[in-house]
Amino acid sequence: MATLTIRNLPDEVHDALRRRAAEHRRSMEAEARAVLQAAVASRPTEAERARALADLQAMKPAIRREFPPDWSQLDEDLTDGHLEGAWENGFVTDEERRSWADRLERFEVWPRDVEAFLKSRLGAA
Repeated sequence: MATLTIRNLPDEVHDALRRRAAEHRRSMEAEARAVLQAAVASRPTEAERARALADLQAMKPAIRREFPPDWSQLDEDLTDGHLEGAWENGFVTDEERRSWADRLERFEVWPRDVEAFLKSRLGAA
């Protein structure tokens, strides 16, 4: 294993490292090793950075989708939750849940249409 000597370490850094080592019940050397390992491990590689950027670019259309006039994102989210709850409790089939959710996401139905469907299912039970 390699050895590292750090010169001209500011006193406040030394004191903070000493306190941190005491909190974690280890030597200052072990604490310094842990801090350095965590710092190096938390930095993504160029490939990871490029992959994350590509993933973000692929998400752009979903993030910036155009909503119809008077469309409420809150109503859509609540309706989606109601649809999920109705499926979990056996009031709608998985196929019905997916169909309504897909149509809702494509703005083919309004949240009130899905809610009316769910109300009819809950009323029939």
